[in-house]
Amino acid sequence: MQTTVEHIESIVSKAGELAETKAELWKLKAAGKISETVSSIISLITIVTLIGLALTIVSLGAAYFIGKELGNVYYGLFIMGAFYFLAAFLIYKFRKTWIKKPLSDIIIDKMIK
Repeated sequence: MQTTVEHIESIVSKAGELAETKAELWKLKAAGKISETVSSIISLITIVTLIGLALTIVSLGAAYFIGKELGNVYYGLFIMGAFYFLAAFLIYKFRKTWIKKPLSDIIIDKMIK
């Protein structure tokens, strides 16, 4: 039969192993959440980049079309430039509600899951 000291040593040893196992589990969960968040951000960046490229091409076409209709291609470019300046101003003005908060919510949701 085990003595009381041996029994306590056994319990302490098992408690240590349990603590190590839980620490390892937390590390794996954190790594999983971080990798999921990073992959979501990378895919979002890729989509935004492709949309930006498409928007650039469409904008050049629209500027050319507007310019041709007004009689000078430069007019179309200036009009599209003014449009994007206005869009940039609005995005800057409302960046906290349109960009920062939704992006923070997405990252927090990914980290909590």
